[in-house]
Amino acid sequence: MNMDPQLVELVRELGHVMAFDDLALDRDGACAVRFDGRTVVNLQGREDSDSLWLFADLGPVSGGVELYADLLRGNLFWRATLGATISLSGDEPAHVIMTLPVAWRGLRGEQLALKLETFVNTLEDWAGLLEEGRGADLPQQSFAMSMEMLLSSRA
Repeated sequence: MNMDPQLVELVRELGHVMAFDDLALDRDGACAVRFDGRTVVNLQGREDSDSLWLFADLGPVSGGVELYADLLRGNLFWRATLGATISLSGDEPAHVIMTLPVAWRGLRGEQLALKLETFVNTLEDWAGLLEEGRGADLPQQSFAMSMEMLLSSRA
């Protein structure tokens, strides 16, 4: 894959900021970082996209039906995922996958590090909740309030 040299340099800058001096995209435009010995975040670039995808596998769903409802509620206008999306893999048993596309053009390594830190914190929150077999303590907002927040953020 022929990656944009600016994206390659941005990931190197990210590695420098985070003291991972060997961090670099491989020939497929991917790399992975492990945090705290347990949370693995994959970074994936594509040559035809201005997005750098951050994603992580949070493991299999260990709760009941209520947990699936909480996962869906967390996705509503991304209010409990801070912009990321929660999905289920096609594996058996299904794994919870969290993804976040990051518009990388114009970012510096420090800015990407902050986005990655926020993503990791969100991952760790959800991972803890999934381990306990319960969903997020989501804010109790009506659909109308959520829609209003979305529309006002786009204005």
